[in-house]
Amino acid sequence: MNVIWRFYVDGQQRWKWQQLSADRSVVAESAKGYKDYESCLANAQGQGHEHLPSIGRRVQVSRHRF
Repeated sequence: MNVIWRFYVDGQQRWKWQQLSADRSVVAESAKGYKDYESCLANAQGQGHEHLPSIGRRVQVSRHRF
């Protein structure tokens, strides 16, 4: 099943996550809010989220000759 993971900050300035189906309905969501993104991400990973690095971006390296 293809799912979309949504990370957001709620009204109390806490990080939360939601797992959405392809039609954008909520399948699962965090039971609580987290003070920092990393804790929220760790909780989502415990629920099956896989953090994959973006392949669409390239890092531009500047090469200076001194």
